[in-house]
Amino acid sequence: MKKLITYTEEQVIQITGLLDGVATTGIQNAKQIAVIAQIIECGVPAGIKEEPKKKEGKV
Repeated sequence: MKKLITYTEEQVIQITGLLDGVATTGIQNAKQIAVIAQIIECGVPAGIKEEPKKKEGKV
């Protein structure tokens, strides 16, 4: 099973907006990065079940 972490659309939009505004210096940027980290930590683990591979030629 593959592991997947899911986020709401609102969380993704918020992360995107924060990342677009991040420069390389300053305390405000550190605060933005902390918010991004909090959002990423809130992701909900989920799993993707892989279908078994079918062998060709066998019934």
